[in-house]
Amino acid sequence: MTLDKLTGGLPLARLISIVAIAMSVYHLVTAYFGTPIAEVHLPVHLGFALVIIFWVYRSAGTGAWRYLHALRDLTLTAMAVGGCSYLAFNADEVQQRMLYFDPLTTEQLVYGCVLILAVLEAARRVIGWPLVFLGAGALGYALFGNLLPSPFWHRGYSLQAVIETTYLTQDGLWTSPLRVTASYVFLFVLFGAFLVASGAGVFFTDLARSLTGKFTGGAAKTAVVSSALMGSLSGSSAGNVVVTGSFTIPAMRKAGFPGRFSAGVEAVASSGGQFMPPVMGSAAFIMAEFIGIPYIEIAQAAIIPAILYFISVLAMVHFEARRLGLKPEGGSESALRVIKQRGYLLLSVVVMLGTLSSGYSPSLAALYALGTLVVTQLLFEPAMRSEFVGNCLKAMDQAPRIIGQITIASAIGGIIVGVVTQTGLGLRMSSIVLDFSQGYLPLLLVLTMLCGIILGMGMPTPAAYIILAVLLAPGLVEVGVPLLAAHLFVMYCAGISAITPPVALASYAAAAIANADPWNTSLTALRLGLASFIIPYMFVFGPAILGIGDTSQMIFDSLAALVGVLALAAALIGWFLIVLNSLIRLVLLSGAILLIMPGLTGDITGAILITGAVAYCWNKARQAEALNIQQIQG
Repeated sequence: MTLDKLTGGLPLARLISIVAIAMSVYHLVTAYFGTPIAEVHLPVHLGFALVIIFWVYRSAGTGAWRYLHALRDLTLTAMAVGGCSYLAFNADEVQQRMLYFDPLTTEQLVYGCVLILAVLEAARRVIGWPLVFLGAGALGYALFGNLLPSPFWHRGYSLQAVIETTYLTQDGLWTSPLRVTASYVFLFVLFGAFLVASGAGVFFTDLARSLTGKFTGGAAKTAVVSSALMGSLSGSSAGNVVVTGSFTIPAMRKAGFPGRFSAGVEAVASSGGQFMPPVMGSAAFIMAEFIGIPYIEIAQAAIIPAILYFISVLAMVHFEARRLGLKPEGGSESALRVIKQRGYLLLSVVVMLGTLSSGYSPSLAALYALGTLVVTQLLFEPAMRSEFVGNCLKAMDQAPRIIGQITIASAIGGIIVGVVTQTGLGLRMSSIVLDFSQGYLPLLLVLTMLCGIILGMGMPTPAAYIILAVLLAPGLVEVGVPLLAAHLFVMYCAGISAITPPVALASYAAAAIANADPWNTSLTALRLGLASFIIPYMFVFGPAILGIGDTSQMIFDSLAALVGVLALAAALIGWFLIVLNSLIRLVLLSGAILLIMPGLTGDITGAILITGAVAYCWNKARQAEALNIQQIQG
């Protein structure tokens, strides 16, 4: 029996597309008319995602094995559909049983078990074993925690109790991460897919090139700007590398940048897109749900740190281009001309920002932005009208494939959240870290960052953020870190794991495009993205740059940090007006760290060090210029 026979003669690829488009239609309809209750909406979303994952991320096999593989995938599909359908069709019964504390039935136990197994297998396919081990480990901890020593000991829970919490309550699979993914994130991913289908990727690149192409290192600066724009919408570091890096990395290499440097720039810029408003990937929406702060306030607080991050990367690109002796490319169109040609694509982003800032829900903002994009494309680009339906179907087919990774990460994150809540591990974990650090904030922050990088290796940012937000963010808040600063800190920790060896997914994806050594590329990306390791400490010790506190303090700290990141870029690249020796680089690095970390004494000391280094470089550059003039005249 072939797959075509199993699908009634319909090619498998087309069947998957039909399911994906149906998922997009479902979300558009529910966003407009209102979502059903969570016991219906979330299982429908997860069911769609699982079915698509099992047939997109599959190993077909050869010979007789292909029939076993097909049977395996059909079985997994049945498990996913069965587990989700039971909840969707019995939502009222599930709600009522919680009111009367009815015992778990055998049917519910079976459906819960098979759905959890399906989710773990989906995680293995789209993310890999690390997240599977975390999810399975959490379940094992809930079952057998009574066998562990203090402080990890708990009384232990039966299989029925664990399945009940995970499958039938809002404390497991169906907790905040998956709820946010189904309600908000999917619509933004769909909006991003429509932007890509409408040619927005080319538009953003052309716009970035028009702004930066005439400057030294313009090709790399174009990559930074365009990847920041697209990365903010996509929310996937590695995914954004593949989308934008396919044309930015060859352009950088053609301009004269080494392969590993080109790949490192793309990896760092794509990873930083998750910190850049307006969308900031899906982690920011989950954060808003976790801490009860409107998303627009989180986006406003994140603006200055994100700008500092990308200024640091742009400065390193500029200094590297000058160090290599590269000349401006020139020849790019003016920004005004690019905007005149396809600037209507920006209108949808403006509508989205306006809707969010007016206090409307993120789902409504995404829906309005999507509608604006469709209308403006029909009005302003007649040549696209013949391809309009095809582009819409392409976007509606692509978005569910993209959302699969985020959905499964959110589901596994929900399992972990449920176990942490059920066993009380969250409170104990915060106590363990606090005891180890003795309440000393710098050490506590270092431990939190190390945990975040380790947990985030090989995982998408939302999954790593969820785990850190539950386990470690409360400890930061307990020692006096503002709630928003604590959660932004752990989000940065989760995001930078994409460029941190040994499992740097964004760096490895970029290295593959550049045909560069993955390890050297990841080390280069680590150097280029070093500011992302420092900036989180900056807004913990000086939360004014998040808009917390006095405005004058925010301006002063931001300017000091700006000078600091520029000095940091010069120190790491080894060029500022002249090629820098080791001593000057060390002076600049020390001054940069002192300026980036808030505090009047540190700012004064850092300013003195940087001023001295700049004066030295300027004097040496003038001497070299005078010598060159003499040689030419002689």
